[in-house]
Amino acid sequence: MMLGRFRQRWRHFSPRRRSSPHSRGEFCVNDCVTPSLEGDVYEAAMQRVKRALQRRPEMQDLEKDISKLKAQVARTNVVSDWLALLFAQAPRSAVAQIEMDKHPHGYRNKHERLFELIDFNDTLVSAILTMDDDDISLFQARAKQGCDFVCGLVNAPRFTAEQWEAITRGLSREVAVYLAAKRSGFYAYMTSRQQDAMGIDMQVKDPESGAYINIDVKTPSAFRHRLEDLVDEERLNEHELVKADERSYAIEENGHGDQRAEVILLCILPDVFGEIENFRFTDDAPMRDMLSLLINRHGLRDNRYGRFGSLAQGDRL
Repeated sequence: MMLGRFRQRWRHFSPRRRSSPHSRGEFCVNDCVTPSLEGDVYEAAMQRVKRALQRRPEMQDLEKDISKLKAQVARTNVVSDWLALLFAQAPRSAVAQIEMDKHPHGYRNKHERLFELIDFNDTLVSAILTMDDDDISLFQARAKQGCDFVCGLVNAPRFTAEQWEAITRGLSREVAVYLAAKRSGFYAYMTSRQQDAMGIDMQVKDPESGAYINIDVKTPSAFRHRLEDLVDEERLNEHELVKADERSYAIEENGHGDQRAEVILLCILPDVFGEIENFRFTDDAPMRDMLSLLINRHGLRDNRYGRFGSLAQGDRL
């Protein structure tokens, strides 16, 4: 019964002319046109992925489309392309998330599955960073809808509501810090999780002084755990741990030799920085003041701003 419905659904998209790029499962130039969000860019991105698939698609059929879309977003950096890539990556990422949840202490192909989740998270953040502030409020529900749609096309499991909430909430702190920095007049540069950036989530620079800082955004629990690790490694003493806890940040030296970098572990406490809604702080002022303080106290001028792989194009250097 299910197969019958899929056959009916895909009959409309069956090849009619060999000259049509859509009939070969390819993306054509017209697909690159970016509709406005008012024209429902989410629906357009869903349909782009659907057109690229064969009549009886399977999850592995998306791999070639993922590669094409990655090349495309590298050129365009527009919302519709990032969303199409996000939706195309959703099935394999949902499977990877299920494996991670079932076997948190290890399983076959863990490294590959973990990379797929990291790749998905990078794309999700990049999609948000290309949106206007007013449009980000739609993302939570509509992006989940698009991911579910493509998972359904290839008969793959979907993210549960709990998994989706955990993913987006986990990334919301980084996005909120980045957006607060840019709206406060700083330059901000988000690094890619695919690259070993020595624990650096982003770099924030004062355009007037030229000083910048490397930031590793932490939840309160992750911050405390990292501080305890640093004490165990004798890179921090108990007094410094207490001081870091009080001021909501700590300094960590990562890397070796010429690749050594000073990284600020920044604890995002709601009591200090306020709540986050739709990937934004409800009030940017506390974060703006913290970034100013950190750059004044710990700002670097070693010409290494922007040296790590950028998550989205167009960040001001």
